[in-house]
Amino acid sequence: MELRPGLFWLLIKEEYRAQSSMFHSSFLVYPLFMLAISLLMGLMLLPLRAALTTAEIIIIGHVGVMVAGMLVGGFAMFQDPILERRMGGVRMLLGTPGTLPITYKEMFTYFYFKDLAYYLAINVLPVLLGVYISTFFTGLHVNLLMAAITFMAAFLMGVSLTFALSTILVRSKAVLAIAMISIIAIVAWLALKVGTLQALGILVPPSGSYMDGSWDGVLIAIALFIALSAFSLLCIREKPAPTTEKHYASHFSEAQKPFKIFGKYAPLAAKEWIDLVRSGSLWYVVLSFLIPLLFLWGFLWIFPFALKFILGGAQVSFGFNTIFYSVIIGFFASELYGWLNRLDSIECYKTLPIKMSDVIKAKLILFMALNTVISTVYLALICISRGEYGLFPAALYTMFMVSGYVAAVIAYMTGVYTNSLLFDYKVLLKYWLAVAPVLIVLIMTAFASWLLWPGIIFATLAGIVAYVLLRRLDVKWGREEFKA
Repeated sequence: MELRPGLFWLLIKEEYRAQSSMFHSSFLVYPLFMLAISLLMGLMLLPLRAALTTAEIIIIGHVGVMVAGMLVGGFAMFQDPILERRMGGVRMLLGTPGTLPITYKEMFTYFYFKDLAYYLAINVLPVLLGVYISTFFTGLHVNLLMAAITFMAAFLMGVSLTFALSTILVRSKAVLAIAMISIIAIVAWLALKVGTLQALGILVPPSGSYMDGSWDGVLIAIALFIALSAFSLLCIREKPAPTTEKHYASHFSEAQKPFKIFGKYAPLAAKEWIDLVRSGSLWYVVLSFLIPLLFLWGFLWIFPFALKFILGGAQVSFGFNTIFYSVIIGFFASELYGWLNRLDSIECYKTLPIKMSDVIKAKLILFMALNTVISTVYLALICISRGEYGLFPAALYTMFMVSGYVAAVIAYMTGVYTNSLLFDYKVLLKYWLAVAPVLIVLIMTAFASWLLWPGIIFATLAGIVAYVLLRRLDVKWGREEFKA
């Protein structure tokens, strides 16, 4: 492949123009926001030293950076939507292989490295700088140059791992299952052999490089990054996967029946459901909600054991009840609403006699339907596993109030542009100021049984606020025009 540095810089310019056109100059403040958050996290290292060794903190930090990279790396899941979708009247550079003498594989390679540079610049570097600034207050020593190298290596390793797994998913779900089982088996075997944190340190080699000053771990991570990235980029399709036409029998009337209770919004909700199923996105939407829930369960299950091991066998007990899970579930449910706005274009509504607020409400209806099924089953299993059967009604009620409140806030603030407006630091800050205090108060009520009823009352107040916001959707979004 011929090197085209000019193309890389064109993609950088396109990214800058896309961000600045959506957020004007405010998107440049996002790295400062990340720096402030990482500064606060760095200040927390001092009390953590009372329970964790320096090596354990280093391992946890590198694992966190690698996980952040893994969250970025699912590019391959969206290869087909990227190829098929046109952003209104705007033609992105990634779509030019259809008309210019350049392959999609080559274009996507430059796009991949452009995104790596972008995320390193706005996420990893500000976090690194924030932690370093915190050392002037905590007195802890950080080798800034070595940390920059090892953190970037861990981030790139995480990106390439998820990129490879998502590439396999696009090609074969069976092969992905084998790969995932193999990875889990390796992690479990190492954890049983040397302990959980030590196993993570082995699996994230840059952490070892930071501790002993050698380059072995960094070189291993870079080699894995190159190998996994090359594999993924070589497997990129030149054309969208479906090569045959798909025909569907019309079942709009049947799809509309479950939504009849929502009156005039039933047709739109049914249309959203059909689009979700036919596009093949339903699996991704459900998975995006289930993975954080499963991670939450696994983390809260293993954390007491890990803490007991770290504290030399001292018994550790956490006093929260099932209400804690219902609050966190309600917060995670907001990811569902973001996914419902992620893959489809709303430009088709321009010629229809409907308002943007109608579409938002239809998406919220679908959100509540999916959330009800997934969250109720998950919460029931949590209650059964903890033996807290009597708390199930209260936990279910709290979950509905919290998820309704969070969804109403995010819908009111971002409309159908959730996945772009949340990158605006002003919107993001308002969102956290509206949501975080509610979550903190409700989580506190989960640590004492006598706070059950005050917690339910507070959750009810959150539900009332959600109702008010829903009533005001027409005022804020009713006159907005549909645009890509």
